[in-house]
Amino acid sequence: MKVSFVLPNNSDHPIGGYKVIYEYANMFAANGDEVTINFTLYDKVPNECIGLRGVLGKVKRNILYHLGILVSSKKTVTWFNLDNRIKLNFVLPQDKYFPDSDVVVATAWTTAYTVNQLSVKKGAKVYFIQHDERIFGPSEFVKPTWLFDMKRIVVASWLKDMLYSEEGLESEVVKNFVNIEEFDISNSLAERKHVVSMLNHNNPFKGTADGIEVLKKVHDEIPDLEVRLFGTPDKPENLPNYFSYTHNATAKELKKLYNESAIYLFPSHIEGWGLTATEAMMCGVALVSAKNGGVNDFGINQQTALLSEVGDKEQMSKDIVCLLKNKYKRIMIAENGYNFVSKMTKDESFLKFNFILTQLIS
Repeated sequence: MKVSFVLPNNSDHPIGGYKVIYEYANMFAANGDEVTINFTLYDKVPNECIGLRGVLGKVKRNILYHLGILVSSKKTVTWFNLDNRIKLNFVLPQDKYFPDSDVVVATAWTTAYTVNQLSVKKGAKVYFIQHDERIFGPSEFVKPTWLFDMKRIVVASWLKDMLYSEEGLESEVVKNFVNIEEFDISNSLAERKHVVSMLNHNNPFKGTADGIEVLKKVHDEIPDLEVRLFGTPDKPENLPNYFSYTHNATAKELKKLYNESAIYLFPSHIEGWGLTATEAMMCGVALVSAKNGGVNDFGINQQTALLSEVGDKEQMSKDIVCLLKNKYKRIMIAENGYNFVSKMTKDESFLKFNFILTQLIS
């Protein structure tokens, strides 16, 4: 089978949605399929969505592309170990730049506009939906992409419910997974100190500002608290000295960071899934999270996580303090979480994804 994934341009730094696609690309390549990852320098998003500046940007990228210059896109992927059988293709949003394939997969609302206009020679069309992307683009341009004539695959149950409740649309759920080759328990749960880890992200919906405020409250109750912050942006300014920061962490660094942590704080307001939360749980970290949608498929309140309403900083701080003061409960939550997410394997997700694609083209 020839599988063609379509991604926005390649910034070459860790992004959760890209990581999921890269994992699937590796699995298809290992399965003997012919895989291409197409990075679009711009997409067929309507001009009225992007304005004059965006239109001029398209013209610029088109001209420079034909001069061999990629605008806002790196030529290689350095932060993820892609199978060397996978072809990287840098494209403009016209048919001739895409390989003929059996299946072509849009991976974001912008790329859905491009895939929607490709010819049948480029493959049966699939829309892999990883989030409610109205948080990234205008609703009046994002929502119509759901109605395109494509096979819809979503990564979480809440996304399936959203598509059906808003538009009566059917979709297949292929839940995300944890890479057990990268993440596991290497440090005793009982011996972990008062360490909390959290993702730093510039987008407000990720709740980083809420999380920092929560952790300052926790420090008032737990003076020996240590916070392990990590992310791709620069280190936030004016952090207290009990915060450390790991910039552009590798998988190996993340595994070490998680295994040093007693608790992972997941304060996002809305999430497609929550890769870092499941990675942390796989490393024996107890999860404290907002009810952000993405947590629904692995966060069961008082069993695999402690959950609170979005933005309830007081409750999140109380939950963290509770677990730091009650080692038995923390270990119980951590063990339950580990046992739950350890069943979310790459093999299981790939089998379902592959079955859907083969059924589609047959």
